[in-house]
Amino acid sequence: MGTEIKRPGGGVELETDEALASEDTLNEMRKRLDTIEAQTRRPTLISVRTKKDIEANGNAHAAGDVISETDTASSGTAWHFENVVSANGEWGEIYKVIAETEVESQTHRLALQLYTKTPTCELDDNAAAASPTPADSPYFIGEIVLDALKSRGDNSYAVAVPGSKYLPLPFICEANSRDLWGVVVTLDATTHTATEYLAVEIFIRQY
Repeated sequence: MGTEIKRPGGGVELETDEALASEDTLNEMRKRLDTIEAQTRRPTLISVRTKKDIEANGNAHAAGDVISETDTASSGTAWHFENVVSANGEWGEIYKVIAETEVESQTHRLALQLYTKTPTCELDDNAAAASPTPADSPYFIGEIVLDALKSRGDNSYAVAVPGSKYLPLPFICEANSRDLWGVVVTLDATTHTATEYLAVEIFIRQY
């Protein structure tokens, strides 16, 4: 038993079922090797930092407020982390997060919510956070709570590291995107000054 195989130039060969089975086995082995290679490929670790000047309006943030660049109605924007994966639609893991501000002696806790699309929720500074919304929930990948800010000099910082209940955090970017967007929320009441900025840096394992 066998199968006739037409070759270029008009020739016809009879390929046995055993040969076809062997070719199928090789193809299956190639697929398995490709899968193993993808699963064992060493990830690339990168970091993306976003910084905002926090509006100094003299008002305290209440626990649960958004931290952003303006409290003008509907003018606040999401925190944008660009090119967190190597190509559109790829996946990765948030591995570590660092928050840093130029004001010393800060002790409040921050939460970072992350999305694969620009969220439509409350983004204005000093407004009560209301996220994720039903419209944003399909693009919500999770919330990371950092340790309380601490100070060792002229600034304050906080870190979330692997092994916490929040990290690592896997995600898949949208098919036409390499970016993530965030909302920063303070979990404790705080104040800020005219010179304050807040920077958030996320470390990503790219696969």
